[in-house]
Amino acid sequence: MRSRWEEREFKDEVDERVYASRLLGSEPDLVLHGGGNTSVKVTETDHTGKRIEVLRVKGSGSDLSTIERSGFTGLRLLDLKAAQSVEAMSDFEMMDYLRKSMVDPAEPAPSVETFMHAFLPFRFVDHSHSDSILSLTNASIGAKEIRKILGNVLFVPYFPPGFTLAKKILEVAGSIDNNTEGIVLSRHGLFTFGNSAKESYEKHVSLVTRAEEYISKTVGDRKPTRSFEHAKIDTDKISELRGAVSARRKKVLHISTNPVDIEISSSEEAVRFQKAGPATPDMLIRTKYDYLFLRKEDSLKDSVLRFAEEYEKEFKENVRGFPMHDPYPSIIVLEGSGIITQAPSYREAKIIYDQFIHSFRVNFNASIIGKQQFISRKEAFDMEYWPLEEAKLKKTSPRMLQGSVSLVTGSGGGIGLVAAEKLAVNGSCVVLCDVSPEVVQVAGELSSRIRGDVIGIRCDISREDEVLAMFNEVLMKFGGVDILFNNAGILKSSPIDELSTEEMDRHYRVNSMGTFIVTREAFKTMKAQGIGGNIVFNITKNLTHPGSGMAAYGSTKAFAAQLCHYVSKEGGKFGIRSNIINPDKIFRGSAIWANGVLESRARAKNQTVEEYMTSNLLRREVLPEHVANVLLALVDENTFGATTDTMIPVDGGIL
Repeated sequence: MRSRWEEREFKDEVDERVYASRLLGSEPDLVLHGGGNTSVKVTETDHTGKRIEVLRVKGSGSDLSTIERSGFTGLRLLDLKAAQSVEAMSDFEMMDYLRKSMVDPAEPAPSVETFMHAFLPFRFVDHSHSDSILSLTNASIGAKEIRKILGNVLFVPYFPPGFTLAKKILEVAGSIDNNTEGIVLSRHGLFTFGNSAKESYEKHVSLVTRAEEYISKTVGDRKPTRSFEHAKIDTDKISELRGAVSARRKKVLHISTNPVDIEISSSEEAVRFQKAGPATPDMLIRTKYDYLFLRKEDSLKDSVLRFAEEYEKEFKENVRGFPMHDPYPSIIVLEGSGIITQAPSYREAKIIYDQFIHSFRVNFNASIIGKQQFISRKEAFDMEYWPLEEAKLKKTSPRMLQGSVSLVTGSGGGIGLVAAEKLAVNGSCVVLCDVSPEVVQVAGELSSRIRGDVIGIRCDISREDEVLAMFNEVLMKFGGVDILFNNAGILKSSPIDELSTEEMDRHYRVNSMGTFIVTREAFKTMKAQGIGGNIVFNITKNLTHPGSGMAAYGSTKAFAAQLCHYVSKEGGKFGIRSNIINPDKIFRGSAIWANGVLESRARAKNQTVEEYMTSNLLRREVLPEHVANVLLALVDENTFGATTDTMIPVDGGIL
């Protein structure tokens, strides 16, 4: 690792702190997904006008790679130092003490490691979970050997984060001299410090580099031992796997098959490390102690069930006072095929994947440096069911559709796009499907705007090969489908005596056959998952109130409506619900009404465009949002969970 420090002018010490923190945070081998923390001790003017010493430490929710000044929470240093005489604090007492010591109660909650930063007698303090340092501390070598490798460092055996660990730091702080470069925490990481951000940062770089050089010399270019042949991932099993791990609540899968994943999944070490634990106890909150290695010949459901049963057994032996977490494996390594991680959101599943890759690397190095060792099962369950994290979980309410995957056809604009956004903001991973290639850009813009998991796939639903390719892509991206909104359609108004067979066939291929193909593939996926599903058809008012000149549109939509009834009949026993929304005259953002169609229909009714748009009992324009809200209600199990094979009009009332 090399220092990336560039000399520059800082307006103050907090600015200096931000710069160095981002340097650390930009190194994935040091800091992963919000991990690590940094601090600076400064003098500020409080609300009374008095000058006081303040510790500015990374606050909850901040990421070192992007942290701003506002990401550092201020605490009165005098209050924190007063705790040096306190014998012990529970985690809740500690957090209460820290809250009462905050300069501004509106700032984010401070790091649980705040006292460690306060007790170290240096202006700047840096803490990371360096892979190379963990490779040493997770090997069966002692403090003496680690000091021989790293130089003048102090060593602290494993303690869980909290006040007890801070008191141990306080004990060793008395041994710090001018030559001390850092403190190594067993299975936890590295602390460095200095009276400038540069000094602390470069000590960090220096110690990590020494660890890397030792690993390079000891491990060399050794690779995981190949024991299994590479095999392409079986997409038919993806839906089954997602269903198995979603038995208690829906999960999203992250599926990775890059060369690193193939190397790992084909290795003997992937089997051996199943019960080795992650790189650091901090990861246990997401990853669990064990992961599942799934061999080709293993029964998928039986293997997942056995894992869950073993987890539940150990939970009962080690945990009291907390409800059991989801017992299914967060990480599944498929023999020779890749790595699958699961979580209630795609973002969480991706984080778990990143943590696994780093953990595998640490465990591989540690197993060569010395026998790989981790904390005990009891300590691991204590960390996974850490009271502070459990308290956070109680305050967190999952969004309505969290863990679900939605597919919306015809979602490049209009009803489809509004519906997709409604599903996404309520927690679903959403796939936008549209015949226009611009749907990919539209999806990217929506994802950025709402910070949701949204992708776009260009697909002509009238082409079976494109639909099959789309479902394969969806399965490999999110693991399955729970909600299908059949929204795609085309409309060209023509009297019957002017309607050509070519135009009729074009409507049939999209509105009828295209809807059938997408519905069939979604039905197959939902059936394989075994966790139910929702298929909603956007039909038309023309189904029940046909309008002249709409024969091609209305009759082909009637085919789709009839299909809905069959889905309800055949899908009920699998928990698959199927319903219809009948909107009328949804103009805003709709491609169907473009290119003069709106004006043509208004003329056919001898109305102005405005009159035509509001020609309903309520005399108001019906908006895409009205349709999207009905869709959301239909897929909500607490609202319409007992409803299938029904039609809901969204038309302002038919005149």
